[in-house]
Amino acid sequence: MTDELVEVPPKSMTDEERALAEAAYAAVQAFSTQTDRAKQAQDMILGVSDVGFCSERVRRTLDGQIPEETDMLAAFHGTAIGDYVERAYKAAHPRAIIQSEVQVTLKGDTMTYGLTGHPDIVDPTGKVIDVKTDRGLDIVRRMGPNSQQQFQRHLYGVGAFNAGLFDDDVKIEDVQVANLWVDRAADEHEFHVHMEPLDLRVVEQAAWWVDEVVYAWKHKQEARKEPPREVCAVTCGFYRVCRAFDTDVTGLLTDDRVLTAVDMYVEGRDLEKQGKALKDQAKAALDGVSGSTGEWSVRWVWHNRRQFRRSRSAATTRST
Repeated sequence: MTDELVEVPPKSMTDEERALAEAAYAAVQAFSTQTDRAKQAQDMILGVSDVGFCSERVRRTLDGQIPEETDMLAAFHGTAIGDYVERAYKAAHPRAIIQSEVQVTLKGDTMTYGLTGHPDIVDPTGKVIDVKTDRGLDIVRRMGPNSQQQFQRHLYGVGAFNAGLFDDDVKIEDVQVANLWVDRAADEHEFHVHMEPLDLRVVEQAAWWVDEVVYAWKHKQEARKEPPREVCAVTCGFYRVCRAFDTDVTGLLTDDRVLTAVDMYVEGRDLEKQGKALKDQAKAALDGVSGSTGEWSVRWVWHNRRQFRRSRSAATTRST
């Protein structure tokens, strides 16, 4: 029988500890603004990674507007994880090319645009792999890449092909473009990949997207605001002047990612109810039972002088 557990309150940081924590955090923020993508945004240069995310953000960038600083911690995590995934892939596949610079030409209705990009991994056998991180992978399993990720990987595929980064026998119709997702919390130990053939129609759609942004910029009109407001609030330095005072806060939710997340939440809630019912039935059948199934060990524990059976997932342990 175990003694009663006593909860210990968390220890507050000393002034010296807090100063170190704040200095390290500031270093991460400063370091994140020195990445190629961050410098590109600061220089107001339209790059491959900008296409498809938010038309209004790009319009404001072209207009010379300066965004407020935003928290870069999530981006730092994603960059750090992606960097090590790229290194690991190259260690296993030495011919792979990581973070190469490619140029992409988009032909709009009246203008031609030159974009620069840096695909994460180019496998000379005919694959372009763009590494992404997310908190859990269930949403991307259900939805696949969003429009920005679609544009990005197909533009990278064209750029890599035109740059001659593939083997000589790889034709443009052989090129495969992929997103590889990693759970940045490491709760899931399997990566998720979505891969498809390079589609030049997606490249044409990217040109139309840029055309619309440039039209809005030239005519001093607001462009489309594609991301949900919640995404803008935590990722975009234009949020306060762009979307903070939008009046449709209580309106109908239409974003596909948000709708999928709502469905997942409801599904998870229903599964919790089913799981609780299963555990309650199992505990009744296991009352007074102890031993091993060969895979799981079952035991009684005591807490606060009351005997109870913990759930299988929390209390049973794998037999060795």
